Amino acid sequence: MLSRLMRYCSRRECCSGQILTRLEKTTLTENEQSEILDRLIRERFVDDERFAAIYCRDKSLNARWGWIKIRQHLKQWKLDHTLARAQDVWAELNPNNEGLTSLAAKKWKQMPNELPVNKRCARLSRFLLGRGYAIHDVIEAVRPYFGKV
Repeated sequence: MLSRLMRYCSRRECCSGQILTRLEKTTLTENEQSEILDRLIRERFVDDERFAAIYCRDKSLNARWGWIKIRQHLKQWKLDHTLARAQDVWAELNPNNEGLTSLAAKKWKQMPNELPVNKRCARLSRFLLGRGYAIHDVIEAVRPYFGKV
């Protein structure tokens, strides 16, 4: 079992929460599961800090997620202790919310022109909030579109 997990972890980045989920599906005792996880961590096959940084970079650049959504997903894996590192990575990748501004502009162009401006702005706001951006940042990003026709 250990060698299979080592191979799995060497092919993709994993966190301790993902490994525990996989181990819980086996017939191993809790003690054996924790020993396997400890060994994977000790041999650096599993590193939660590294996972959080890579996860944040991937979701920020590729999926264009905001910090709130990234934080929620990291908490699902019980990675609360890595949030500070992940937030540093996210802030480094998104200075002045450039990702939010470009995402808003791209989405605005995709919306049907026959809708009134206030409905388009409402849709844009919901879209950006769903991507995990903070409400005050979304308001600032959507504000310039209220005057457009």
